[in-house]
Amino acid sequence: MLPFLAAAGHDPTDHAIPHALHESPLLKIPFGGEGTNVPALGIRDGYYEFFLTNHLMMTAVVGLLLIITGVLCSRKISIFHGEGLGRYQTRGRLSQLFETICAFIRDEVAYPNLHGLTDKYIHYIWTVFFFILFANILGVIPFGYMLQLITGNDAFSHWGGSATGNLSLTSMLALTSLIAIIFIGIRETSAKDFFNHFNPIGWDGGILMLPIALMLYVLEWLSLLVKCFVLAMRLFGTMMAGHLVLAAFVGLIFAAGEASKGMGYAVSVPVVLVATSLTLLELFVCCLQAFIFTFLTVLFIAAMATHEHDEHLDDDPHAMTDANQMDPDKIFDPSRISPAVGASHPAGA
Repeated sequence: MLPFLAAAGHDPTDHAIPHALHESPLLKIPFGGEGTNVPALGIRDGYYEFFLTNHLMMTAVVGLLLIITGVLCSRKISIFHGEGLGRYQTRGRLSQLFETICAFIRDEVAYPNLHGLTDKYIHYIWTVFFFILFANILGVIPFGYMLQLITGNDAFSHWGGSATGNLSLTSMLALTSLIAIIFIGIRETSAKDFFNHFNPIGWDGGILMLPIALMLYVLEWLSLLVKCFVLAMRLFGTMMAGHLVLAAFVGLIFAAGEASKGMGYAVSVPVVLVATSLTLLELFVCCLQAFIFTFLTVLFIAAMATHEHDEHLDDDPHAMTDANQMDPDKIFDPSRISPAVGASHPAGA
């Protein structure tokens, strides 16, 4: 299908790859000598050329929008205005939505893994989640084609796009997660315990066990690096694939129109229906990928920063099942009252 679309002049990859927003480079640095060409790194004829691309622009827009949204929502949950319980009530639908999402990420993603360290590092976790979420959702909105339709200028067709569909951005996100894993791990467990964590058999096995210990040490470090590499590739591949599939389906209309106008109109109806369904699915994928990246980052941090697990509810002799928790008689069972409380209220008092 891709060669057929390319032959018709509509290459689906053109909608997913980064595009420069101006003709002349903002920065030109000699690199590698004359004749050196590495287009993937922006090196042409021995010079590194820096352009502002649509993905770079969308990254800046996402960061700015995230700051503005955070400031506006934080003002709606201030406890310094109002009276009574109204001081603690979040005002505004948008602020309530973000408060609900923040509470879910903290209580259902971070706390079950980080336990007492949750509030210490929850700000980084929230930032990662909302940055990826904003970038994914904004990438679905066709800003470029909207500007092209309004202005009639084809130069605006590539404005916008999904910043997380660029491997450079997802690699930097994975790198920040790697730095966070190492920094938090050393900060919470000490440098000695953190680096010893990568040797599961210890260093006291004698000279005969030393080669195995060194091999395991290298493999454990490689495992951590691969985990972060997979974080970048999963997010990049999923977002890139979604845009390629949508572009391929829409390109079928133009490809059919090259044969005849009637075929183009006939193909357009089912293609638009399928594209609409795929767009709704991609919106779900946008949220899912932000959650997966955040969840895995929390798991990797917890694996390095917490070596001793807190007591769980299963170890509590007074713990109740989910069914019993819904029964008021079980919740207020006098036998569950501690001896100190029972002693302060003797029977018949």
